Amino acid sequence: MKKHIAIGSVICLATLLIFLVFWGQLPADVPIHFDSAGNANSTLPKAVVVFGIPLICALLNLISGFSLIKKKEPKIFMYYIIPVIAIIVAVVVLILSL
Repeated sequence: MKKHIAIGSVICLATLLIFLVFWGQLPADVPIHFDSAGNANSTLPKAVVVFGIPLICALLNLISGFSLIKKKEPKIFMYYIIPVIAIIVAVVVLILSL
């Protein structure tokens, strides 16, 4: 099961590569929250988004993965929920900020 945690963490950190590919196109302040009209009302510096999202997702993956091991969870897909969310978040952030 630790193999699945490692693979999931690598996937989370791979979203860093997605962000780095678009580094030059990202604005200095990346919008992260929008109001009901679709206007950005909260931003973060580009570096925080590019490096923070992958690191936070990898950390959450480690915590949840070892929690699943402790619970002896036999369902393998459970180990890949956070990596999939990390990819979705990266793509959505890029779509909304470019």
